[in-house]
Amino acid sequence: MQPMSPGNTIVTAVMALLLLSLPAGADTLRCGSRLVSRGDSLYRVRSVCGEPDDAVRRFEVWTSGRAATARDCGDSVDGPCSGFEELSTRIQFDEWIYDFGRNRLLHRLTFEQGSLTRVESIDGARGR
Repeated sequence: MQPMSPGNTIVTAVMALLLLSLPAGADTLRCGSRLVSRGDSLYRVRSVCGEPDDAVRRFEVWTSGRAATARDCGDSVDGPCSGFEELSTRIQFDEWIYDFGRNRLLHRLTFEQGSLTRVESIDGARGR
């Protein structure tokens, strides 16, 4: 294998810099030289990106239902029983905002049950 010529070395370095300067995908956020992505925990994002500039926690109760079956009614009923079963689950949402400085978009990260589910770039210029 031949050593790289100086011209090839420069081209390779420029290509690497261009790749690093590209914005991360919609499901990722670049914090310095590291990335966070969908599925990462609150702890991991905080350890990579630092404290958010703003954070809001909210809870929602999601309710779903289904028709009751004979198994739900016990052994005393033959066939389907009449009834409806409601299941409620309390879901925790966290929304964090990162502001990496002037001339850069703000980033909103949404976590569901402590796991990163969404990364959005938002225009925060009006608020500055």
